[in-house]
Amino acid sequence: MRLAQKTTLLSRPRTDQLARFVPLKTLDADRLYDLSQHARMITLPERSRIFLHGDLDSNVIFLLKGTVTLKNKNEEIVIHAGEANAFMSLDPHQPRSFTAKANTEITLIYIERNLLDILLTWDPYAGYQVNEINDQTTYYDKNDWMLTILKSSIFQKIPPIKIQVMFQKVETIVKKADDIVFSQGDEGDYFYLIKSGRCQVIRDTGYEKEKKIELAAGSSFGEEALLSKSPRNATVKMLDDSVLLRLTKEDFDDLFVSPVIESLDFAQAEALHAHGAQWIDVRQAEEYNTNFIPESINIPLNRIRESLDKISIGDPCIVYCDTGQRSACAAYLLNAYGYEAYVLDGGIQKLDELLI
Repeated sequence: MRLAQKTTLLSRPRTDQLARFVPLKTLDADRLYDLSQHARMITLPERSRIFLHGDLDSNVIFLLKGTVTLKNKNEEIVIHAGEANAFMSLDPHQPRSFTAKANTEITLIYIERNLLDILLTWDPYAGYQVNEINDQTTYYDKNDWMLTILKSSIFQKIPPIKIQVMFQKVETIVKKADDIVFSQGDEGDYFYLIKSGRCQVIRDTGYEKEKKIELAAGSSFGEEALLSKSPRNATVKMLDDSVLLRLTKEDFDDLFVSPVIESLDFAQAEALHAHGAQWIDVRQAEEYNTNFIPESINIPLNRIRESLDKISIGDPCIVYCDTGQRSACAAYLLNAYGYEAYVLDGGIQKLDELLI
């Protein structure tokens, strides 16, 4: 990143300023606040150079005030803060596909790319409305818990020897009614299976009423924080005196993630697509509309669970985003629902010349 000599570091951006931009506007109040504490807001004078064509850096940059020109040998784009094309980040590609210069004094928001990825994958339930309790949340007889677990789509993808290892490694813990297993914001450390009893998953978005899901014997929870390497996105409270089985993050990665989430390079993905696989872009619609893989459909990560009817369960899915973080979460969720889902390794940032 190249900044002009006369720069002014302002106070951190407010959450309402961050919420103007895509995909930041999908984050809940807590995540936006977290982001505001780590983002930088910088003012640059007219004619400052923001970055050069071909630069590699770790920042996502948004234009808050002023006018910027993006230019390469084939194209020139003028972006005015507040207009439609300014709600996306400035040239999201790595390496940069444009040189960016300030036409006026400008104010920019800089966010570290990896941090944004973590926050975007923090809450795959964002925007998900619970309309009814599905099969996984039905109360099962306590003697059926193991059968229920072994019949789930995720366990059917795991080699039998690893299932045996899992039952050797799980730790049994007893919880009383009203006990809190973990709270929203806690560090993700364990994956849980319910052997007996029921629990309630409670999520506070900061903007609306709490969302609650009831889980019963044979269900599992806690995987999202482990997959996205981020804090818990909900609180889990026991409804009954219950018995839980839990796996450490390390054992979860070894036993579940490796067998369940498989990555493909672009050549492998294209070959699979040629035989009927579906491309699924899990970025937000505004990101998708700027560039996408031909014949892909757009189902944002926070809409996966309510959009399963748009995905053919008879064909494999190749899931992608910009970096691979969001798509890994989406692939895990799809596999949990019985789909055959793969992740495009590294996302689409390496595929600029192939995108529409």
